[in-house]
Amino acid sequence: MRTALRVDLLHALENKDNRRPWHEVLEQARRRFALADELGIDGIWIGEHHFDHMGVDQSPNPALLLADLASRTSRIRIGIAAVILPAWHPIRLAEDLAMLDQMTGGRLDVALSRGILQAEIVNLNAEADRSDDARSKAIFAERLGLLRAAWAQDPLRWSSERFEYPHPDTKWPGGPSKYTDENGKATGMAVIPRPRQPGGPSLYSVTDTTGGFVAAAQQGLKTITWFPTRGVLDGLNTAYRAEAIRGGGTPLQDSSAVLRGCLIAPTDAEARELVEPEVTSSFEYIKKVRGIKVWLDEGEDPDDPAIQATAPFDLLFERDHLLVGSPDTVAEKMLKAVRENNASHFVLSPSLTENDLCVERTMLLLAEEVLPKVRAAVHG
Repeated sequence: MRTALRVDLLHALENKDNRRPWHEVLEQARRRFALADELGIDGIWIGEHHFDHMGVDQSPNPALLLADLASRTSRIRIGIAAVILPAWHPIRLAEDLAMLDQMTGGRLDVALSRGILQAEIVNLNAEADRSDDARSKAIFAERLGLLRAAWAQDPLRWSSERFEYPHPDTKWPGGPSKYTDENGKATGMAVIPRPRQPGGPSLYSVTDTTGGFVAAAQQGLKTITWFPTRGVLDGLNTAYRAEAIRGGGTPLQDSSAVLRGCLIAPTDAEARELVEPEVTSSFEYIKKVRGIKVWLDEGEDPDDPAIQATAPFDLLFERDHLLVGSPDTVAEKMLKAVRENNASHFVLSPSLTENDLCVERTMLLLAEEVLPKVRAAVHG
């Protein structure tokens, strides 16, 4: 039986060059969340970013922000993609996320990351600088273990390289309890509240490498991925499943959630005209940072003159990185991913984020024309 199709949105709090007062950025996010909930879209995610003077995504406290945004919804799932785990104290994170899960009635999903931008990581936790890959991974694993223990253990008892709970000198007033001995010395800690969802929110890793997928399977995390498509995505999903089975567990997912840029307009031509400048700009930036290979399929040569000469929009569209076009075109693209890559969870990032008319039209066409067609084809 095929896994139920899930289609979410990713909302970036974009404010290019800080042109708008930040309260307008907040109000825009509020409108988007309320509309997504009203339209019956399955979920909506925000990210975490710090020191963002460029205005790419100004969301330094996603837990606090989601407490406000989610209060304007009633049914849609809400998510953070992704919490920069090394930047947080894991107990405080456990408390904040549990509180948020309680406040939303158990609608929270959480993706975790070691961090991407060096400026964010080193200015919040210099020890976690990813230039030391082994140490960065160890810090992530330690915090992940403590986060989970805080939700699972009562009382919490923990000892690792960087954390010890209770602190040896901890005392509480009052008589003996399951948290204290007869002298009032703490023997364990109460982490309150617990999440509304049994075991806590679903946890994801945001990754696009084989090593990242293998690590996610080892750590019992689902995955969200951006760049990989076609054969590359198939290989990553295969590596995840194999590692989960090798470890004696059942894979948490049949295939990764896939993040894709999205813009829907009445015609393919109008959609392309609107979005192509943004696609080209993003492509050129990522090409400088990571190279063209991240966009390519398995076995494609990044130095192939034909690939080098292809317009960025065509290169990305042909390799299924973009869900851009008319409702029929976008529905067909989604169905292709379902049939060829076994995709069952999409996270769509609307292009032209600051343009309310384009984004809201994309959301309306997605809900009213694309998803009914896709779900009918998938589920019959």
